Amino acid sequence: MPSLSSPGIGSGLDVAGIVSKLMEVERQPLVRLNQKEAKVQAEISGYGSLKSSLSALQASVEKLGDASTFQATQASSSDNDIFFISSTTDAVTSSYDVTVTRLAQQHKVGSSEFADTATFGGAEDDSLTLTMGETSFTLDISTEMTLSEIQAAINIDGNTTGITASLITGDDGNQTLALTSDTEGYDNRVQLSFGGAIDASTFNFSMLNRDGDDVLLASENDLDASLTVDGVTVTRSSNSIDDVIEGVTLNLKTVGQAKATVSLDPTVATSAMGNFVTAYNNLKTQLSSLGSTVGGGVLRNIESQLRSAMNTSVSGLGEYTYLTEFGLSTNADTGKLEFDSSIMTTAMEENPDSVISFFSDSDGGFATKLDTMLEGFVETDGIIDTILEGASARVRQISISRESFENRLVGIEKRYQQQFAALDTLMVNMNTTSEFLDRQLDALADFAVRKS
Repeated sequence: MPSLSSPGIGSGLDVAGIVSKLMEVERQPLVRLNQKEAKVQAEISGYGSLKSSLSALQASVEKLGDASTFQATQASSSDNDIFFISSTTDAVTSSYDVTVTRLAQQHKVGSSEFADTATFGGAEDDSLTLTMGETSFTLDISTEMTLSEIQAAINIDGNTTGITASLITGDDGNQTLALTSDTEGYDNRVQLSFGGAIDASTFNFSMLNRDGDDVLLASENDLDASLTVDGVTVTRSSNSIDDVIEGVTLNLKTVGQAKATVSLDPTVATSAMGNFVTAYNNLKTQLSSLGSTVGGGVLRNIESQLRSAMNTSVSGLGEYTYLTEFGLSTNADTGKLEFDSSIMTTAMEENPDSVISFFSDSDGGFATKLDTMLEGFVETDGIIDTILEGASARVRQISISRESFENRLVGIEKRYQQQFAALDTLMVNMNTTSEFLDRQLDALADFAVRKS
């Protein structure tokens, strides 16, 4: 008798349901593998977050380890209308009397006035050469050109001198060709030379620059800025002057007198300390939240080393020994750091060298020691990287095991289906035989009744 194409239809046996229930049991090891992988992935994520927090703390520590953090200065002008001032860590705290007598100007020369139809050049070798500094540009005017055409020819991309040309048209309609340097000072003045039949009298260029009283400058030398600093005469080609007072830049705005003051800027250091406190507290929060995710031994190791670093004295480097002397304290309820910036500001004002030594000494400074400790955890191939590498290896092994087990499950399910299909066919055959025997017995019974 042929087998049924749909197991269970002939026998009433729920083959699909039975196989499904059996496969649920067979898949239990796979479920445990997935759970194990999820746990390892959570561990990887936890260690990644931990490393990020440690790196953030290390970055804040490196800032404290940079001596320039505690050497920052701030500069001010008593009159910003006369000059602005800025300073670097190289500046010395002091004050200076500054008198600006002349601002540097961009050199500008203008030709005589000519009709807009007037032409120039036209002879062989006629040329006009513009020079600023060491860069020159030669305009070929062997073909006659108007002032408008000369202007356009000067203002092309090929002219890299920094000199630009413009036209000024007067009430009578006549034009003046103006040439302007893009940089202030005598060294960057407009210099002209001529070729062929063109000479200085052809255009008759003259200086157009004027002083604050609207008087023409007497000399091209007056294109430079002039000032005195504490009575010392200074002449520079730019209005931005950074080589007169060490670490200080003066940006001149107008003629006049004002006082320049350079003082210590403690806000850079207090901000760096504030960032350290924030990073430290974030790490403490993270260590508390990761207890159920990552290895407790690593967390305890970090906690222990942090506690040791924060409480260990720094001796032999100046007037300060403990972090508490800079306004740091621990909140008794939360265990987190708190910072009073005014205490650190006072320390920097009273003994800046000792503050720098406490944090930045290359051998025994607080920041140096803590940075070394943190580096052991966050460096490439360091403690955390080694742990992460091991966890990733476990994930790869779980993936291999899962793939192998899933392949086995395919075979197991196929075997169950074959076994129950055979059982279904057997039951159908048995049912058919039973029905045949029942009919035969019924026929014999009927025959016996008729015989009697």
